[in-house]
Parts: sequence; C-alpha cells; structure tokens
Amino acid sequence: MNYSRDYFTLSDRNQSLIKNAVRLLIRIFWTQDGRKDWAEIMHDSQDVWRSMHNIPGLEKTIVNHTVNQLLGKYSPFVLQQEIESEFVRIFVNTRGGVSTPLYHSCYYDDQKLLMKKPALEMFEMLEHAGITLGPDIGEPPDHLCIELEYLYFLLNHGTQNSNQEIQDHVREFARDFMLPWITRLQKQIPDSGPALFFTHSAQALVDLLRFLGQVDQT
Repeated sequence: MNYSRDYFTLSDRNQSLIKNAVRLLIRIFWTQDGRKDWAEIMHDSQDVWRSMHNIPGLEKTIVNHTVNQLLGKYSPFVLQQEIESEFVRIFVNTRGGVSTPLYHSCYYDDQKLLMKKPALEMFEMLEHAGITLGPDIGEPPDHLCIELEYLYFLLNHGTQNSNQEIQDHVREFARDFMLPWITRLQKQIPDSGPALFFTHSAQALVDLLRFLGQVDQT
C-alpha cells in the first residue's frame, strides 16, 4: 500500500478537505436545477481546490486557473447566464440529446440507456448501507451526485469506525466503479469557453478518484 496516497492515513484536516471537495462536486453537478448561484460556486471552488494543494499524492487541479479567467472575462450577470446555459446544454436538455449525461448507465454500453446494470448495483449498495432515496430525489441511483453522496458516506464511516472493510470498499468503489465512467464523462464535456469550468471540475474529480482508489498517475 502506498501510504502517501491513502486517504485513511491523512490528517483529520486533510480528510475534511477532501470531503469538502466531494460536497462541492455534488453542488456543481446536481441536475435538478441548473439555476444555481454559479458565481458563488466558482468562488467556493477557488477556496476548496486551493486548500488542497498541499495534500500529499493528490494531483494539482487547474480549476482555479479556469475560474480566474472566467471571472475576469465576464460580468457576474453574463457569467451566470453563460454557465447556466452551458450546464443545461451539456447535462440536462438540448436538441438532439445531451452530449454528457450524468448517469452511470449511459456509459455502460453502446445503448446509452438508463437503469442498466450500474443502477441496479448502486441500488444494492445503497440498500446494504441502509440508505433510502426519498421520492423527492427524482433521479436513478446511478446519477453522478448520488454516487458522490454514497462516496461521502463511505469516507465518513471508514474514518469514524476505522473499519478496514469499508476502507477497502472505498478504494474499490472509487477505482473500479466510478473512475472508468467518470473518465469517459470528462472527455465528453466541451473543452472551450465557459464549459471549461465543468471540464476541469470533472478532471479534478477524476484525479480525486484516482487518489482515493490508489491508482498511479499517468
């Protein structure tokens, strides 16, 4: 085991910083409503990713560079409109279908349908953990943010209980269940204009999953 790349050997502060990053990514990619305060989210992104620069073994993200460029280029009003429009176009709804659905099942095979094997596996993992999705959620269990909520749950419980089984499950869940499809998702996000915020936020998630899954950087 590479202890320089193990979440569970980090200080309490660094573990909290990583969990803050997971919470931030949930805010960014939750699709129920694209009408978020995007300027606030971008400023929070700056704080979160800056705070993580000194965590050993974790790749440095370029999200803040992108945020600085966007904040310098657009007024708050225009930035809100541009980011909201891109969010809806890329992830929610557009003519001909969205380019980057936020559902694991859509990356399972070439059919790109909902409620495939990943959704069923995610439902079983949630059920085993005693987590019930309320009727107000309105999303399949393999939505990106539901998987991130489950990851956050595991990070909390693996630390609080020093449970080796949960800690092993965190590494497997990050490396084998999430990382492959998130890597594909990240590559499908447009890499220009305001969409770069989502491109680089998704890349930060890829790097975080590689860290949690103890996957060597390439």
